[in-house]
Amino acid sequence: MPRSSVSLVVAAGATAALVLVTGPVVRADGSDGPVGTSSATAAPEPTSTVEPVDDQPDRGPAAPVIADYNGRRINLAESWEGATSCTELPNGVVNCYDTDQAAMDDPGLPAAVREEALAGLRARLPDRCLSDYWCLYRDADYKGKILRFSSDGQKNLKDWGMGNALSSVYYRVVQWSLNYGDAKVTDWRSWPVEDRVRRLDAGYVGTPSRYPNFKALDYPGGGTWNDKVDVFEVRRG
Repeated sequence: MPRSSVSLVVAAGATAALVLVTGPVVRADGSDGPVGTSSATAAPEPTSTVEPVDDQPDRGPAAPVIADYNGRRINLAESWEGATSCTELPNGVVNCYDTDQAAMDDPGLPAAVREEALAGLRARLPDRCLSDYWCLYRDADYKGKILRFSSDGQKNLKDWGMGNALSSVYYRVVQWSLNYGDAKVTDWRSWPVEDRVRRLDAGYVGTPSRYPNFKALDYPGGGTWNDKVDVFEVRRG
């Protein structure tokens, strides 16, 4: 075959190949259109049948806690503003207060708890705690800002504005039949966490559970539990 004929055949073949490559292509999602200058369609990634392993603990609620404070809503993870304490009420609402008196007078508290609280306030007890509530303090010796927990379950303290800022805990149980159990603190700073978990005893009726200074609680590997708690878990079971 003459050289000129060969050139014509090659050119025609190349043109046909170009048309095939750049023509419309149906994608995996059903759409069509040009796919760029690539001369091949990538093979789909194989679908894995192996479930991913979740090697992280249950870290509690993903969203910060929103509380009622002086008639408005505040995000505790961002700021407590002027509040000195916050209480988790039985109906799930979280209220924050400027004074201890306002916390004791909250109509959302059960009547028996409110009476106990007012009696304690008049006696000037240093704990400023509500009966049947786990009371968490920023500072040692039951001082500083306070969180009051009663409901069962994990509390991610970062969401409550007290992550790695817990220094003392007080718990005075009165209605043991309703509020039996204990509590647990966990530090998430590294993984795994099995050796960074500590149980807090609940005491019993008439004898409160006192943890006045977390600097007195030895931490695994050295140091103390002061300002190391990420999760506080109330365990009623």
